[in-house]
Amino acid sequence: MSIIALFNAAKDYFEARRTNQVFRHLDDHYLKDIGFYRDNGRIRPITGANHDENELQQKNILPPGEQPSDS
Repeated sequence: MSIIALFNAAKDYFEARRTNQVFRHLDDHYLKDIGFYRDNGRIRPITGANHDENELQQKNILPPGEQPSDS
């Protein structure tokens, strides 16, 4: 992992953590009003929910022995 990717991952982690801390005290109705929802204790944006699910469903997961780099 490159140093830039590591910094970006850390930035994403801390932004998500800060969002959860700030919005934790709001109830579900207020979260929906500002464009977020609570999912298993985590605060997620409404607009990104379908994109994340579709992205996960589209990924093809191959067993370790069948990776293209293994041949």
